[in-house]
Amino acid sequence: MSDTDSVRAFIPRRYCGSTPLRPRRGHATTARGRLFAIVAHANPGKDADAILAKMGVRDNIALDLGRDAYAGIPCWNTDEHWITWAVPVAYAQYYTRILPQLGGSKSGISLAVLTKIAAAHAVHADYRTGRNCRPSLDRLIEITGYGERTIQRARQVLRLIGVATEVFRGRPRSLVERLASWRVQCRAMGWTSVYVLHSPQLVDKTAGNTVAAPHPGTHPLGCNPRLGNSSLTPTSEAGELKGRAARDRATYKRGWTGPEPDQKGTLLASRWRQDPRTPTWARRYTPAAWSHVLAKPAAHGWTCRDLNALLRDYTLAGNGNWIAHDPRKPIALLAGILKHHGDLANRPAAIDDAREAEAHEQRVAVAACDRCDEKGWALPYSDTGVRCNHAPPVQGGRS
Repeated sequence: MSDTDSVRAFIPRRYCGSTPLRPRRGHATTARGRLFAIVAHANPGKDADAILAKMGVRDNIALDLGRDAYAGIPCWNTDEHWITWAVPVAYAQYYTRILPQLGGSKSGISLAVLTKIAAAHAVHADYRTGRNCRPSLDRLIEITGYGERTIQRARQVLRLIGVATEVFRGRPRSLVERLASWRVQCRAMGWTSVYVLHSPQLVDKTAGNTVAAPHPGTHPLGCNPRLGNSSLTPTSEAGELKGRAARDRATYKRGWTGPEPDQKGTLLASRWRQDPRTPTWARRYTPAAWSHVLAKPAAHGWTCRDLNALLRDYTLAGNGNWIAHDPRKPIALLAGILKHHGDLANRPAAIDDAREAEAHEQRVAVAACDRCDEKGWALPYSDTGVRCNHAPPVQGGRS
């Protein structure tokens, strides 16, 4: 492997966090949350102060990072997996290579200290995703007992070895943000950094990289495995001497034995997956996988608008139904909702389509009529507005 390939293989992943060239500033907001909306819906006659008094909490100022703050950044498996596996493995593989960026061995950090500081970060991260980790330096100093410079150096190591991404770099609050903070009884002077904790990526997936995954001959942590030979280490030269596999893959590859995808169902699924109003979990499967469930709706003339209207009507208030943000079995879920709907000839979006068709015909009639304005009012104007019927003009006493 050349020097260029070795450097490219060392890069854990493309950094998607906040950088000096691509800073993320965010914007402060004091919008009331979901709890306020629930209490306000249950008490429609009360004002905001009465609702806040009933909630027992005050509005607080928060920092909104934007929709694309976590774009391209993975999540962790669990907090225990990240602390006991991801951090030690990434430390063993990349620490010696990032040491020059830290200033040499005198500015390094041990694995024990790094693990302890990483565990303090994991406590403040979201339990399911590892996101929204925003502990302050004072809080980390209180938990770990280390100094400020040690914690900053540990954060830098976590970023360089590819197990943490700083999506927002801490900054002081602006004058407008300070005034808004004082209105909600918040005396903080700045915003803390926001991190995402995730597992390392051992393969560089950037464009143009053809380097395969590393196959270490020893244990990732540097110790010898219990078995005599690692499963990733070649034990002979048999694989290098053979020019091709002993068996042709095409002769024993198992083919698809299920039913063929329905053409109309595949077309409907393809258009449904491309619709921007379609939930994200529908794109987890290909149109061929959705075709069998959508075959009958497609035969009845359903469109992607009907499917989204079906999901919307299924979760309306009062129906007692709900759909998870990321359902476990989306195909089975949609099949159950279609069965619950019943008659497929009754399209959910039929009324909306008819209303749009009527509005389109009205716009066409107004555009073709020369006896009314663009709003449909008859010309010339009089003291009382008269709607035009868009009838053809009377000629010679006949219409």
